[in-house]
Amino acid sequence: MVSTAAVLLAAVAPALHAEAGDPLSDRFNIQLGGFMLSTKTTVRVDGEFERGTEIDSERDLGLEDSDRFRVDAYWRIAPKHKIRLMYFDTSNEANKTLERTLEFNDTTYNIGLDVHAKTETQVTELAYEYTFLKRDTYDLSGSFGIHNLKFQTFLGGELNGNPLPNLQNTAEANGPLPVLGLHGVWRFNDQFYIDAMAQYFSISFDEYDGSVTDLTASAVWQFTKHFGVGAGWNSFITKVDVDGGDFHGALRWRYGGARIFVTASF
Repeated sequence: MVSTAAVLLAAVAPALHAEAGDPLSDRFNIQLGGFMLSTKTTVRVDGEFERGTEIDSERDLGLEDSDRFRVDAYWRIAPKHKIRLMYFDTSNEANKTLERTLEFNDTTYNIGLDVHAKTETQVTELAYEYTFLKRDTYDLSGSFGIHNLKFQTFLGGELNGNPLPNLQNTAEANGPLPVLGLHGVWRFNDQFYIDAMAQYFSISFDEYDGSVTDLTASAVWQFTKHFGVGAGWNSFITKVDVDGGDFHGALRWRYGGARIFVTASF
């Protein structure tokens, strides 16, 4: 039985290797997968007259982590030039009895009040990459892109499950933050490769004052020419102070977690 399996493996392996794709030269690539998300959100919404309370969304409002769908893709428009896209969204809601008094958008939510809280977050990235170092088994690229973070938070007071009209508030922050990055791919045999990237930027402009840190790494098994499976980790931290539009205050948002995905390249 062992010898038969060995013969079959020996026969199949060359075919797999012959079909294996090359992440250093493919034209299009898309990754679809799940994000086992761990988040920590601190938000402060100031009103016209009062500074808001620093609210920990998990501790104060009962909002918990959740798994989410994520898409990554790129188009190699020339051997050393690439356009990259990333998108995912996450939303959470919870009911909780407040354990401390919160000030939110000039509204006071007193200790012992039942509240319904909800957050919705969308992250979209569009980036350009230039490969300045390219070898047979690896390449290294620099990138410039835009991370657009759309964050909306709702806080509503309730009495016996019914909304209290004077305790319903929504605040939204939506704005692009530029990022500079370094991206490397190492293909250490015909079927396996490692992909890692680090991005960072800090900006103070007009009504925005913030920074973005984005670190990601993954390993991929390219089991056929066009398809593979991968796993990795991503950590993203954004710190934004906003004074304008529909949001006055501060947002500190960190997400991180394991990624499991399938990939298709052509």
